[in-house]
Amino acid sequence: MGQCLKETAQKFPQRLCFEHREWSCTFSEADRITDLFAGRLLKQYGIRKGMHIGIWSVNTPSFAFTYLALQKIGAVCVVFNTYYKVEEMVNTLQASDTEILFYGAGCKDTVFDDLVPEIKKRASKVRHFYRIDPQEAGVWMSEDSFRDDEKTKEVMEEIYRTEAMVEPEDPSVIIFTSGTTSEAKGAVLTHYNVVNDVYHVKHYMHWTEEDKMCCPASWFHCFGLITGLTGCVVNGFAIHILPNFKTKRVWEAILDYHCTIMVGVPSMYLALIRKPEYEGRKGKTLKSGIVGGSPLPPEDYLEICERFPNMQLQTSFGMTEASASVSFTSFDEPVEKKAVTTGHVMEGIECRIMDIEKGVEQPTGHEGEIQLRGFNIMKGYYRNPEKTREAFTEDGWFRTGDLGYLNEDRELCISGRLKEMIIRAGENISPKEIEDVVYRSGMVESAKVIAIPSKFRQEEVALCFTEKKAFEADIQNLYDFMSKRLADYKLPKYIVRMCEFPMNASGKIDSKKLREKVLELSEKKDESCCEFGN
Repeated sequence: MGQCLKETAQKFPQRLCFEHREWSCTFSEADRITDLFAGRLLKQYGIRKGMHIGIWSVNTPSFAFTYLALQKIGAVCVVFNTYYKVEEMVNTLQASDTEILFYGAGCKDTVFDDLVPEIKKRASKVRHFYRIDPQEAGVWMSEDSFRDDEKTKEVMEEIYRTEAMVEPEDPSVIIFTSGTTSEAKGAVLTHYNVVNDVYHVKHYMHWTEEDKMCCPASWFHCFGLITGLTGCVVNGFAIHILPNFKTKRVWEAILDYHCTIMVGVPSMYLALIRKPEYEGRKGKTLKSGIVGGSPLPPEDYLEICERFPNMQLQTSFGMTEASASVSFTSFDEPVEKKAVTTGHVMEGIECRIMDIEKGVEQPTGHEGEIQLRGFNIMKGYYRNPEKTREAFTEDGWFRTGDLGYLNEDRELCISGRLKEMIIRAGENISPKEIEDVVYRSGMVESAKVIAIPSKFRQEEVALCFTEKKAFEADIQNLYDFMSKRLADYKLPKYIVRMCEFPMNASGKIDSKKLREKVLELSEKKDESCCEFGN
């Protein structure tokens, strides 16, 4: 990846690379700064090829420079969700064998400096913690940030020798994904996986070096990190850096900073068009964009297209384990067709639909599990051979856990999920992880977490529970217990006290009937259903 940035800088030295409000830098400047920072990482921080180095930050120029400098020297970058609380950070730091953590100022109301002391006590494998954001707002790393002795010929030669040692099959990044269990799984992606994926995306999206991307997707997710940040430096288009998603800031990026392309999850696009203060506003400068990360109903897709009349909005299927992207709709297809498929899988990727019970491949039009094989599939889950084995079939196909079928045009259509997963505003949430925390509270007899439909976020989290005998659980206390142990986006919107759960003929909780009951109670504002404003 580091070599790709150098080649892009040679081709387009004076073209805009990064933009953050009024600050900007060219590709030549980005390449020079990350070379110098790579030298500092080698000399002062003792970072070497293969070491696991973490970044915990919202999207900033400092994140970009740190990530690219680590890529240049062959360190494995581990990215952490900025909504994590102390317990989640400790667990993922330990699981990933992270040795050094670079962290930013914070996220929304959370100040990372307030959390780091407790993390230091408990994350024994992390040797050093370094803050990367400047103390002065709007001042970012430049060539002037480095001393003269960091720019000598000898130092630069060592940097170039180190960069030359990085191989395509070396691990590039570890990104944690929420599975159906409470165990976080770190997907290991190589330079080969990531660089080839973004080359393909550029081709399918018709992006050029003349484009500027609006990327509100977080860089701790594959969509933002790979399709956005990595795509920028590999393919030569500019990126307007947004720390996180805020509707006002995204509209500013589109209208005031003249972004021409965009990537985002469905909830982002829906917020742009459905918030009352932006009613009737149209984003005419956008010429193309990707919407992915969770299913999008056809009527919502068509509504988005009406508000961005010049944008070719491509629906896409992808996941972390597949380096972000798998399929895209054809660029010039009618919007009515794009609304109901996720298009053809990219060249170099194979896709089959399998009947899991019978172990046979399904014919055209028949539903089964989507399985993949190709250049973009991860090496495996870090230090988790059991989960890695489960993720692949005996003949080497990756099991996505998603249900779908191929239509007569060999386009991939998504129909559901094998795995229990809640997708809230683009974030994957494991019901079991929340249930495990609830049981640890000692306040409930049984618990079930389900997804409830939402206009803006697509799905909300609902916790249903029954009480222990002779014990009345205080719902606010239960919520407070969870809020100290779970990231805010995982906290339930609804907590429902149940006398008993609806059961099916197999003696299992009937999730469909339970969902209907929760919706009924929430609409009635029943006292047994408490709504929280997270």
